Amino acid sequence: MRKTERINFGEFVRGEYQRPTHWQRHGFKYQIAGSAVILLVTGADISFAASAIDAKANVLYYKILDIGKWIIIFKGGIDTIKSVGAGDFDGAKKHFFSYLLVYLLLLAFPFGMDEVDKLFADLKKG
Repeated sequence: MRKTERINFGEFVRGEYQRPTHWQRHGFKYQIAGSAVILLVTGADISFAASAIDAKANVLYYKILDIGKWIIIFKGGIDTIKSVGAGDFDGAKKHFFSYLLVYLLLLAFPFGMDEVDKLFADLKKG
């Protein structure tokens, strides 16, 4: 599906319209990707430090993670329903899939952290 762009008739007639540059159209996506890379690269020290957390802090961590999952489910549902109510079905799909992706990442996060802990434990032994 191709996106269309609407411009003012006066801008069209006077020739004042300038098409947005690639960065203006996709810059936010690049900023998100760059932030994610920075967080992943600098997060390695945090995961190593997490192996020293005691059992009670680990339980608290999983409770907070469960609360975060429900917040994502409710917020995603509300945003998706608002978009559908406004007739913006493309926006509703974007909201649904973005919240679904965040939810799946949140589900995979504890498994990934356990795998990182196992990796560091194996490195520490050998």
